[in-house]
Amino acid sequence: MALNPAIYSTRALTFVVLAAMAGIGLWLLAPMGFGDGAGTDSGDGNGLSLPASLRVDGTVQSESAPDGSVSRIVIPVTVRGDEGIVLTEDGKVRVETFMSESAAAAVPAAYSVARDGADNGDTMLDPGERAIITIDLPTPSSVTAENPARVVIRTPDGASLVIEDVLP
Repeated sequence: MALNPAIYSTRALTFVVLAAMAGIGLWLLAPMGFGDGAGTDSGDGNGLSLPASLRVDGTVQSESAPDGSVSRIVIPVTVRGDEGIVLTEDGKVRVETFMSESAAAAVPAAYSVARDGADNGDTMLDPGERAIITIDLPTPSSVTAENPARVVIRTPDGASLVIEDVLP
């Protein structure tokens, strides 16, 4: 008894599926500079430019409540990049802490901004200017000095400013 070959070959279907997967892969890589050039910087042509962000510029101070949770964080910041950032007290802030690899917590808080040193009187924190961000946390909270934490400030225009590893 002879074996009958398959009536419909799966080879064509395999090539169609592989081509579709390759197309999806190229589409996903296009924002990183691969593909049609979408998302590249129109400046000097050396790829994407990073948006302006905040960086810690000095020693971060923290105060603890009697229960051991952090109640206040004082962070000196400056701008990382060549463009200024609108930094006012009209936004929202939350402190995210990572208690373990599988457990995290986000604590909403209140904050204030004070200019330190040279200030040109506007709401922009320009390169070279320095500001002090004071964050008051509710107590008790899950933020402690032993847990790595980051601060996320949501500005009124919708931008997110992230300060990593604020607690030593």
